[in-house]
Amino acid sequence: LKSLPDVPAEIAAEQAVLPAAPVVRKALGAYEAAATAESAPVLTGTEPLPGSKQSFVDTMLPHASQAAARLGVAPEVLVGHAALESGWGQRAIRHPDGRNSYNLFGIKATPGWKGDVVATMTTEYEGGVAQKQLGAFRSYPSLQAAFDDYARLLAENPRYQQALNQGQNVAGFASALQRGGYATDPAYAQKLQAVIRTVASI
Repeated sequence: LKSLPDVPAEIAAEQAVLPAAPVVRKALGAYEAAATAESAPVLTGTEPLPGSKQSFVDTMLPHASQAAARLGVAPEVLVGHAALESGWGQRAIRHPDGRNSYNLFGIKATPGWKGDVVATMTTEYEGGVAQKQLGAFRSYPSLQAAFDDYARLLAENPRYQQALNQGQNVAGFASALQRGGYATDPAYAQKLQAVIRTVASI
């Protein structure tokens, strides 16, 4: 496999890390702790996702802890990624009957995917120009299943190996995802860093 390029100098210079906010300390304490059913709010698929940023963070952190431990990053990093991709839960991908797909990370249904699928419009960048396209995306039975599949994707795909074990290094994680081709938006890394910092400040 071809090795991934080095982190761009302008991003490496920042070496952005998460501030020592209370939510960060709380999340880091869950690094080695498994999320329990009692601590994670249960959603059925027909209920809306949390309506505020605070409630979104509170709902997602318990689900993010196991995935974050596997990837070697702080849980709020994953909550930030989910917030960016889902519009803080307000642009969640839904089935035609209104059921939530719980696809918080915009993961597409590749040929090897054996789970449920939902089609929706998405924005892709070609030659730096945004275009609307119809895409097939994975659908999950729960929030935890979404986080587990996301962790599996990043951990097992060679394209994202440089995103692993970044701890609180937001710039390193975000730039590695962009270099690996997670999204076609040329400003994706910068947008992701900004949202993760918002999560850390809540």
